[in-house]
Amino acid sequence: MTATVRLAAPRRNRPGLLAQFVLQWLWLPVRGAVALAVGLVAALASAGFDPPLAWLNPWRGALAWPRFRLEWAASPARWDAYATGRIRARIASAERRPAAHQAWDAYGAAVLAVTVPARLFRGAGPDRAASVAAAEGWTAEVRGSGREQWSPAAPHLRRPLLQPGR
Repeated sequence: MTATVRLAAPRRNRPGLLAQFVLQWLWLPVRGAVALAVGLVAALASAGFDPPLAWLNPWRGALAWPRFRLEWAASPARWDAYATGRIRARIASAERRPAAHQAWDAYGAAVLAVTVPARLFRGAGPDRAASVAAAEGWTAEVRGSGREQWSPAAPHLRRPLLQPGR
């Protein structure tokens, strides 16, 4: 069963947004220390401990000032411009480096695949992500959450990978 997808997410709670922005500066040194410890353990461990690189990035999840202003204002026009730019950048990156974004479809054919996280289109909605992908020649699959409300599920963008010599 597919869920009905609304055009935009509900506006984030302003006190929660402000608390996230202020408290991240207290949490950031702790995350940095944990990332350093995980990196040292990974470097010194001979048991094959290989954490994802995202674990070693203390800035992951930080809310930058421009992003804070965007979410605070919650203007649909600003969200649309932000989402369009970020999705096009993801698509351009995949087209520049096809080997890093190569995947296989259900029939075994090579495709370029990009997943767009919800944080990039939260105020514009997954329908906007799908329309930007369609304008760039990609197809988008947006899976709902099974609830009759906006789904934060990440759209999966795909385009057939052109094979050399074909």
